[in-house]
Amino acid sequence: MANGDQVNDKTLQTPGTGENEVRNEPQQLTTGTRKNTIAQALTADELSQLRLLKNRDREVRAHEQAHASVGGPYASAPHYQYTKGPDGHQYASSGHVNIDSSKIAGDPEATLQKALQLKRAALAPAQPSQQDRRVAANAQQLAIEARADLNALLLDAQRTSNRTAASGSTIDTFV
Repeated sequence: MANGDQVNDKTLQTPGTGENEVRNEPQQLTTGTRKNTIAQALTADELSQLRLLKNRDREVRAHEQAHASVGGPYASAPHYQYTKGPDGHQYASSGHVNIDSSKIAGDPEATLQKALQLKRAALAPAQPSQQDRRVAANAQQLAIEARADLNALLLDAQRTSNRTAASGSTIDTFV
C-alpha cells in the first residue's frame, strides 16, 4: 500500500508489549494512534480486503478520470459505485462516464472531430474495458459517417462550381 498506510506485524501489537519497549507515560490519542487502533481492530483477512479495496478504488478513479479528461465537453464527470470496507469507509469499486455520441447537426467536420475525440476518450485508460472498446468502435463508425458526409458536401460543391462554369462563363487555358 502507498502513502504510509503499510501495516506490519509491529503495528498489530498492543503498545508497550513489544520487546524492549517501555511505556510509562499516558498515551495521547493522535491521528497516528487512531490509525493504529483501527489497524489493531481489523483481522488479517480484513486488512487484506482493505488493501484490495484501496487498490481497486485507485484503479477505478484513474480509469474514469482518464475518460472524463480526454472526453472534454462530450464527457460527464465520473460516477462511482461504492463498496463499504471493513474500516467503515466507502471505496469506489466501479464507475462510468457518460459520453455524448450524437452527431453535430449540419456540421460533418465538427462531427468528425468529435468522433475522433470520443475514440481517444474511450481508449484513454491504461487498460480499456470491453465496453470502452465498444464505445471506441461506435466513435470510429461515427467518424466514417462524418467523412462520408464531408465527401458528399465536397462533391456537391464541385458539381455546383462545374455547372456555374459551364453555364456561360469561359475558361481560357494556355498550354
